Amino acid sequence: MIRLFGRYIIAAALMVALVISAGVAEADEVRIGVGTLGPISPQAMYQIEELVGSQPNVHEIPIVPPGDVDACVKRFVAGETDDHLDGVMVVSLPTDKFVTKNDQNEATFSGSYEIWLLNLTTLAEDRHAFTFQDSEPVVGGVAAILTIPAQFLNQAAGGGKLISSNVYQAYQSVQNRVEAKLVGATKLYLASSPLGQIGTIDPLQTAQALIDRGDGDTALAVFKAVGSNDPRVKTLMAAGEGKLKRAESARWLGKTLGAMAGDNPEQAGEMLASYEKSSAAEPARAQAIRRVLASYPHQEAHSPYAAVIDSDVPSLDHTAFVAMLTQLFSDETGTAPDDVIVSGSAVSIQDKDSPKGMKSHLDAYARALGRSAYAMSIKCGCAASAELQSEVAGAPLLRARFEPSFKQPEVGLP
Repeated sequence: MIRLFGRYIIAAALMVALVISAGVAEADEVRIGVGTLGPISPQAMYQIEELVGSQPNVHEIPIVPPGDVDACVKRFVAGETDDHLDGVMVVSLPTDKFVTKNDQNEATFSGSYEIWLLNLTTLAEDRHAFTFQDSEPVVGGVAAILTIPAQFLNQAAGGGKLISSNVYQAYQSVQNRVEAKLVGATKLYLASSPLGQIGTIDPLQTAQALIDRGDGDTALAVFKAVGSNDPRVKTLMAAGEGKLKRAESARWLGKTLGAMAGDNPEQAGEMLASYEKSSAAEPARAQAIRRVLASYPHQEAHSPYAAVIDSDVPSLDHTAFVAMLTQLFSDETGTAPDDVIVSGSAVSIQDKDSPKGMKSHLDAYARALGRSAYAMSIKCGCAASAELQSEVAGAPLLRARFEPSFKQPEVGLP
């Protein structure tokens, strides 16, 4: 009887331990939003979601990507409670990046598959791109393949009635193999990605990261979501007040530098006046810029504008630097970009109106992109690149690069 009772106690203890262990695992589970951009089929997306959900302590949530870092924070941190996430993973398959080559007997397909991972607490980003290539023998009718929409990955194009069966089968075969590669690439990425470093969301840490980036508006949205009466919020806001004031001044400084780099001294003067009125402006820096604007109303190669930009750009925070590039692009092309994304040593400028604008002002867009790459190189102190896109998941319309040893940026077609 004693021996039986002892076994019962041991079994009960094991059950309690299992329950506690399960509770801890469930408490530590992080919510990762998984979304797509581009023509990825629902079947392939489901497999990708399953891969993400199979990672330790991860629960995947299908989402529609809202946009950049700020947009994700506003929705998934400062938004409705039911929408709160700990991280975001977006996979994209830019339609226009498909390249098709063919000879008489074979069609070859290649493209790029991109993954973006965002930690919503630290705002750390990880971007990775995979290239893929596949080919399919075709018995006659090779040219017909080129008439099928690039969205072949998203739907059965033509339905078999508009094209010959061998061409349709070729596309179906390539579709299956390419999507298998996309799923395989995702699995390979997850094996060593920073996904495991994402923990349960800490909105106050998110707000601090936003303040450090110079993004006061989004930080205030997070504070409002947490509750302005929260003592921790009051403490953080008081500590970050100085940084937010400096960030606001830095944005005006960035716009001033952008107008200078964009050959618009009149606009630079207006932006400089706003900078001087801001609470954290540095009078000595403003005076130096004003002297340069007065002496050189038009930027030429090797003008003193470059000296001001070289000295001031490296100290700009993320938000101020984005403001600079936005102003630069606007002054050069006459239109404001839809989005400017800065990551590492690369700049991506998205402007849906650029295809139309480039038809009459290609030189202006080339200058804007080249100077963006130049500014990025100054900012990071390294070789930098910039690209112009007309859509989020589209192919670049122009590319530029600049290295510290260059005298001029290199700009060209992809």
